[in-house]
Amino acid sequence: MKKLNEYNLRTITLIQIAIATLVSLIFQFIIPLNWQPLDVYTLGPDIKHGYPGANIVLFALSQWYFSLSVAWFVKRDNKYLNNYLAYAFVPTFTIILAEFFQMFLYYDYIHLLPFCVSFYILMKKRSTLYSKYVIYYILIIIPWAFIDYFFKLAYYDSTFSEFLYNGIILLIFTVILSILIKLSKIITIFHRKDEKE
Repeated sequence: MKKLNEYNLRTITLIQIAIATLVSLIFQFIIPLNWQPLDVYTLGPDIKHGYPGANIVLFALSQWYFSLSVAWFVKRDNKYLNNYLAYAFVPTFTIILAEFFQMFLYYDYIHLLPFCVSFYILMKKRSTLYSKYVIYYILIIIPWAFIDYFFKLAYYDSTFSEFLYNGIILLIFTVILSILIKLSKIITIFHRKDEKE
């Protein structure tokens, strides 16, 4: 049997997506919804799957950030996963800020794990990041969020104007992050040239 590193990157990516899918399915069909700290905070401790106003776990972006963060540990140099999770820094950071300073909710592992993984990737795995990948990230996230909202799969507890405003703000900061990634790589290249001289 082949070792994981012997497969090509696309095959490894498919394996990691399969792991993330399995994790998401477990959270949807096996793990009770009251194991989701933010849902418990907002809708109460008796919350169950299908509760009015609750996100359907399988469709929530946060759940997939979490699930892909679990799968990330299998192969930490996967440029596809790293870029997706690096850009997840923006939404998870805003959620963590709100949880820590408005809700005083410090144990929401669903958002903490992807936040920590994305921060680690931005700090230690910058060589695997490419600013152009922000386009693919946006092309995945925007339709997904709108489908969730309009089909009442997730995020529909806010008005459309709030949903749109928050989405635009997150989009702007995500693009800014992609620019910072590009700048950091340029600075790194110049720094290496200086060291050689």
